[in-house]
Amino acid sequence: MNRGISRSFRRTIAALLVTFCGISCAQSRAAKQHAKLSLVSDKPSLAPGTSQWVGLRFELEPGWHIYWTNPGDSGEPPKVTWQLSNGIQASDLHFPAPQRIADHGLTDYGYLGQVVLLSKLTVPASVTSKTAEIAADVRYLVCREVCVPAKERVAVTLPLDATTKQSLGNGIIQTANASLPQPLPKDVHVSAVSDRDSFVLTVAGKDANFRPVRDFIPADAQTIENSSGPAVEHSGDTTRLRLKKSEQLSHPVSTLRGLLIAKEKAYEVSVPVTASKNSGAKGSSKKTVSQKIPGSNEQ
Repeated sequence: MNRGISRSFRRTIAALLVTFCGISCAQSRAAKQHAKLSLVSDKPSLAPGTSQWVGLRFELEPGWHIYWTNPGDSGEPPKVTWQLSNGIQASDLHFPAPQRIADHGLTDYGYLGQVVLLSKLTVPASVTSKTAEIAADVRYLVCREVCVPAKERVAVTLPLDATTKQSLGNGIIQTANASLPQPLPKDVHVSAVSDRDSFVLTVAGKDANFRPVRDFIPADAQTIENSSGPAVEHSGDTTRLRLKKSEQLSHPVSTLRGLLIAKEKAYEVSVPVTASKNSGAKGSSKKTVSQKIPGSNEQ
């Protein structure tokens, strides 16, 4: 079995394990030996007419990991179904910047140790109940040399009032919020060129606090060769990252999306791709536009 088939096979099996409804109790119990899941709140109460953060806190046994939105060469990210009372709404999960995790010749994007995945709750102003139950049904894979699928339910009941007291979870939430990817600084500009076998990402800016740029993590699967890592060249205020295209890339890429890692922070980028004169083959694009990269982060 070649490397490409192996990756596709592992990804397919992982997806099936998470998607199937028949996750056994034994498998879930096995996963709990390697991952502790809890629900933490920004505050000890909910105030009608406001929004606040809650987080799914994973505490992982040493060596075990879960996955980012793009899991890399294998795996699947956690998925949540919220069970909320009183008309409360929850946002999509917000994932902090992942790390590269080497796994038998493959590279995954995920989390070791502890990670908190955030969601923002919005409480209607018309709520009259005294309490609200916040519950989440969570499906995830926890992996080391093998992957164990799990399905867990976590819940917390919070009073509905206007208190502003801090909770034990608040420091955890603040730390998680600080680790979310950020918009690019206003004076940093990014452009991307596609040649035959690589994407070349050029980052230009005089913000000394932004440098050094050291990595790029793709948001879309099977775009770049995850295990290769970027070849990074620094020249004055400019950094160029050469990203080897994935062997599985079979279509032109018009926009390169992902996280630019500079120092210890992650910045969201979504940049149009320009085709170089010698692109000629896979993954090239006919777009010739370069622009300032927009970024957003819900606070």
